[in-house]
Amino acid sequence: GSGPDHAKVFEAEVRVGGRLTGAGTGRSKKEAEQAAARDALLARGDR
Repeated sequence: GSGPDHAKVFEAEVRVGGRLTGAGTGRSKKEAEQAAARDALLARGDR
């Protein structure tokens, strides 16, 4: 995470076969991971 303790922002990425398929941010590691997973699923649904 980055920023002061009261306003930390975590970033997470989802990669499939080395290719970035989703990215997300959140106030906790778990929140960022969930946002990245959601982003990857939404991107997959567009094809």
